[in-house]
Order: sequence, then structure tokens, then C-alpha cells
Amino acid sequence: MKEKKKMSLLLKLVIAIVLGIVVGFVTPGMGAFGEVIIRIGATYNSIFGNFLNFVIPLIIIGFVAPGIADLGAGAGKTLAATTGVAYGSTIISGTLAFVVASLLYPHMVHAGMFMENAEETVLSGYFTIEMPAIMGVMTALLMAFILGLGMAVIKGSTMKTVMNEFAEIIDKLVSNIVIPLLPFHVYGIFAKLAYAGTIVEIMGSFIKVFAMILVLHWVIIVFQYTVAGSAAKKNPFALIKNMLPAYTTAIGTQS
Repeated sequence: MKEKKKMSLLLKLVIAIVLGIVVGFVTPGMGAFGEVIIRIGATYNSIFGNFLNFVIPLIIIGFVAPGIADLGAGAGKTLAATTGVAYGSTIISGTLAFVVASLLYPHMVHAGMFMENAEETVLSGYFTIEMPAIMGVMTALLMAFILGLGMAVIKGSTMKTVMNEFAEIIDKLVSNIVIPLLPFHVYGIFAKLAYAGTIVEIMGSFIKVFAMILVLHWVIIVFQYTVAGSAAKKNPFALIKNMLPAYTTAIGTQS
């Protein structure tokens, strides 16, 4: 019996956006009931958004620390080289993005359109649940580096086993909870914007900006993989093909 093919995250997000816009346009004519529908979605958005902020530091520690530890005795040198390449790539990407944004975006986006967060001007949820993160993102990153390098240096097995199991827990959390619930979060955002009547103006500019972002993504990706493929003597486009699932997940979650 053939295994049923799962719908990709990107397709789910597109469906969520379309459904959210449709619901947002229809509900104003439904009076108080329509407002209830939007506010239920807004309540979910608030809770899920707080949950994401709580989970992000755990994701960083759970994935980065074991990864560095797995590099072994040469983790320090490898990490330094990787960090140098990453920051060099970031500078190149950031410079390109800045130049393109300076030249093109003033013609794409109306002045003052995004001076205020549109999501905060529409209906709010019925309640929210505060979920403060146990640490900031930079603190989590530094903690992951320290733990990863420490495990690589002392070559102990106890801490490494704990961190590997923690990584498995985080992996299950992301794959079974965060990603499946993400489309509902996106639906709620677009339903609120459509209900408030700001979606048409925002989407006009959003589509142009997002298209430019995708073009920049692929310019940078092709450049990076061409350099890496040349160094490793491998076909860069074959390497890109292998990474497409990761790319679609990353763009779907805007990570």
C-alpha cells in the first residue's frame, strides 16, 4: 500500500493565508458573530506567539550544543572557521540587501505604511498567557557554544547523552507541535488584517517586497553553494537540490 504523500508546509501556509483573507473579508458582514471568530483567532495568535518566544532559546541550545560537541576534538578550530565564514557571508548578504532595499523599496512601499504594526491596530484576543523565555537569544547561543565546546574538550559521555536526548525532545516539539500549528497562526494574522480592511494596501506592497526577497535568497544561495561546491569539488546545484526541503521549511517559518 502506497504511503500517503504529506502536504508541504509551504502549501499549508499559502492555504492558511488565502483562508485567512477570505474569512477576514466575510466576517464584517456577520456582525458580533464575525467579531467572535476573529477574536478567537487573535487569542490563538497571542498564545502561540508567546509559546514560540519561549521555545526559541530551547531550540538554539538543543540543536547547536550537540552539533558542536559532535565535531570532536577539533571543535574549537572548526567552530572558529565556521563562524568566520558565516559572518563573512552575513556581511555580503546584508550589504546586498541594504543596497537593493535603498534603491528599490522606496518605489515599492508607500511612505509611512509600516510606521505602525498593523497587527496591533486590529481586534485583540480575549486573553493571553504569558510565557517568558528562560533566557534571551544571544544568551542561549553563548550557552550552546560553551556547552558544545565543553563536551568536545572533556570527552565525557554523561552530558553528551543528556544533550542528545534534549535535542530529540526539541526535535519532536518542533516537528509535532510548532510546525503543525504554524499555519493556524498565519491564518489568524491574515484574518485580522483582512477584517480591519488593511490587507489590500499591505498585500500590494507585501507581494512586491516578498518577491524581491525570494530573488535575493536565490542570488545568495547560488553564490554560497557555487563557492562551497567549488571548494568541495561537487556540483553546487545537486547540493542545493538536497537542501530544498530545509529551504522550504525555513521560508515557511520565516526563520
